[in-house]
Amino acid sequence: MTPTYQRRSDLWSNWKRAHLIDSVLNDFDIPKFYFADFTGSRSSLNKKRKPYAIIDGKQRFETIFAFFSGKLFLNSTFELKADQKVKIGGMSYTQLKAKYPLLASKVEEYEPVVMSVVTDDKAMIMQMFVRLNSGEPVNSAERRNAMPGPVPTMIRELTRHPFFESKIRFSTKRMQEFNLAAKLLLIEFKDGFVDTKARDLNAFVLEGANATAAKLKTYSKAEARVQENLETLALAFNPKDKLLASQGHIPVYYWVLRGFPKYRNKFRPFLEKFTDQVLKNLRLSRTDPDKADNELLTYYTQGRTTNDQGSLNNRYEILVRHLKRYAKK
Repeated sequence: MTPTYQRRSDLWSNWKRAHLIDSVLNDFDIPKFYFADFTGSRSSLNKKRKPYAIIDGKQRFETIFAFFSGKLFLNSTFELKADQKVKIGGMSYTQLKAKYPLLASKVEEYEPVVMSVVTDDKAMIMQMFVRLNSGEPVNSAERRNAMPGPVPTMIRELTRHPFFESKIRFSTKRMQEFNLAAKLLLIEFKDGFVDTKARDLNAFVLEGANATAAKLKTYSKAEARVQENLETLALAFNPKDKLLASQGHIPVYYWVLRGFPKYRNKFRPFLEKFTDQVLKNLRLSRTDPDKADNELLTYYTQGRTTNDQGSLNNRYEILVRHLKRYAKK
């Protein structure tokens, strides 16, 4: 489980680990496991003289072991696609087995697809997964997804959260959700708003490719915080929510609920009313500018430059002021 060439260890958040069990229970495809196969020769890579060593899949194996041992629980937002009346969110393996033994057996009887790799070339092993995820990228999100390093994997994992799978309403045909996930990871990593243009996201990903082990933990902690905060965001919005029909304001919504989770239940009704006010104010500004609210007009105007640090900060501050007033009513 710990060969010398294994690059990542203990990097998955609890949400990501539980999501793997979610995938097994919902019959989603699980990526193949890759093993170094030392059964046919005495490889120089086989320092511990074991018949096999994990190349890719260590986190998945450890996740399954953790679920069976009672150290991992299903995510609170878990939904069984085959029967949404079944409520098992937050359950442990023991609870699942006691109440729904047939579902527990799906995990018990899960058979991973394992690919055997025979090589003495360490570089070949390291490059294998970059090639598996490459292709012919066209837009920025697709190009970023094929970049080396751990950050593209983190972005892919974030897009598997229920918030992205069921709450957003914008198109995902060209990996637009990957773009949003990258922005959330960047501002969480920086602990505040920064420019989130394509060049900024690309630089962030490439910086991660050259990160030290200590720096890599910082990236992983940021990913875990995004996963946790997306839980709050997912609970605040409706399926295919009309308020999430575009990416531009979502980083601001994310940061508001990150800082004020106590407003989760009030956030959507507030936001619906606030959005309506912004649009009515815009129409008023065109017919009677003197009566228009300049702050609401600023919010609308700055929403047209969604990736600028200043725009993100200003929209956040306006939204928080209005939210606090709304919450007092």
